[in-house]
Amino acid sequence: MFGKKTFALALLFVFLAASFAYGAPVVLKLSNVLPDGNPTTESMVFFAEKVKEKTGGSVEVRLFNNSALGGQREALESMQAGTLEMCMANAGPMAQFVPAMDVLSLPYVFQSTEHMFKALNGKAGEMIKADIEKAGFVFLYWGDGGSRNLINNKRPITKPEDLKGLKIRVMDSKLMVNTLNAMGAIATPMAQGEVYSALQQGVLDGWENNPVTLLTLKLYEVSDIFSWTQHFMVPDLVLISKQAFGKLTPEQQKAIVEAGREAEAKQREYWNAFVGKTVEELKAHNVKFNEVDVAPFVKAVQPVWEDYRAKFGTELLDLIIAANN
Repeated sequence: MFGKKTFALALLFVFLAASFAYGAPVVLKLSNVLPDGNPTTESMVFFAEKVKEKTGGSVEVRLFNNSALGGQREALESMQAGTLEMCMANAGPMAQFVPAMDVLSLPYVFQSTEHMFKALNGKAGEMIKADIEKAGFVFLYWGDGGSRNLINNKRPITKPEDLKGLKIRVMDSKLMVNTLNAMGAIATPMAQGEVYSALQQGVLDGWENNPVTLLTLKLYEVSDIFSWTQHFMVPDLVLISKQAFGKLTPEQQKAIVEAGREAEAKQREYWNAFVGKTVEELKAHNVKFNEVDVAPFVKAVQPVWEDYRAKFGTELLDLIIAANN
C-alpha cells in the first residue's frame, strides 16, 4: 500500500518524534581547579557517573579540571550570572559570596578531620547551607582538603619569625590573607593556576596547602620545603547554581542530591587512600618535611579570631567548637 519513499518518511517521523520525546541530555559543566588524579577530582568523576546512572542518562555532568574554566572566584561569579552550572570551590573563596563561611577558614578552628565533618554534617553545617542557598547556590557535598601547611623554596618555617619577608600565596580570602600576615608572612592572593610560574619566576617565595596538592600539581619542582604548621583545615564543596538546579525535574534533582551524598563518602575514601602514600612519594622527589610547634602560630593568629567574633558574633563558632566534644 505504501511506497518505499512513504515508508522511509514514516520511519523518519517516528525517529524524530522519539528524539523530541526523550530529548538530549541536560549538560551541566563542572569547573574545578584541581588536576586529574587528585582524589577530590576523582570524587567528581564518581559523582558524574552516579548522576548519569541515577537519571538514566538524562543529565550529563562534564568536568573541566585543572583551572580550564578559570579560578574559583570566576566560576562562582559565572554561576551567579547563569553562564556556568557547577563548580568545586574551597570554603575560603566562598566567603566572598557567603560571608559567614569565614568561620571555616579560621586558623586552628578544627582539631581533626572527624571534628570538621561532625560540625559540617551537624547544626553548624545546616546553617551554612541555608546561607549558601540564599546566595544563589545549591550545596551538594563536602570534600576533605586535609590541613594546609607552609611550603616554600627558601627555608624551613618553625616559628612565625621565619616567615618575615616571605611572599606566600593564599587563596582569594580576606581572612586567609589576614591570617598569613598575622603569622608573619607577606600574604599574596593568587589563583592556583598561576602559582607554579610565580614560584618559578620569584614572584612568590612559597604558598600554603596540603601534600596531595603539592604532589598532584607537581609544585614540588619549584617549592621543596614543607613545614607542618597545619594552620587551616578548610573543606572543599561541590555546588550547583540555584538557576540550573531549578530547571531540572524533581526526579533529576533528587538523583543529583543522592549522587552528592555518595560522592562525599567516596571523596573521603579516595583522600584517605591517597594521602597515606603521598608524603613518601614527595620525599622521593626531594621534598624536605619539618615538624612545627604550632603554639606560637596559634598565639599569633588570635587577632583574626577577635575580628571574626566582632563581625559575626559567636553562634556559629560556638556550634563548631562544641562539635569536638
